[in-house]
Amino acid sequence: MREGVFNSENFKSTVNFEEKKTLLKLWERELENPRPHSSGGFYPSFALYGDVRDGGAKIVFSIFSTAGSDRCSTAENGASAHDSYIVCKLRITKWPNTNGHVDLPNYCMIFGEEPGQDRIEYAYDSKERAIKFRAIQYGKVVPNCNRTLKIS
Repeated sequence: MREGVFNSENFKSTVNFEEKKTLLKLWERELENPRPHSSGGFYPSFALYGDVRDGGAKIVFSIFSTAGSDRCSTAENGASAHDSYIVCKLRITKWPNTNGHVDLPNYCMIFGEEPGQDRIEYAYDSKERAIKFRAIQYGKVVPNCNRTLKIS
């Protein structure tokens, strides 16, 4: 999945202009009140973006995380922390968004990391009408992050 970054000069987005516009609309409510940082700015926000075509419909799916949000589990911290992923809700919608969206729990998110080693991948199986997700951490698949999402 590609990454959209908001409120940060330190991290680079990998989404294109149109995808960033979609993320701004999809996460409009969450982005309108960023959490202030003690330095005077705001904490950065991150959104992963993916899309597939299902027949004539464009299906957009995204995961969003920012400081203080309840959309994701708290990340591990400290010297013994090993995992670079957090577990979040995945938002899925037909685009352009005409009938709202659905948020699904327990999807892994990796952002701001080295894309060659750490990333979220997806593949669409049009025959099964399913999107298969997997997390790559330190260059290896994380089996408990594998998910299959059937489109109905």
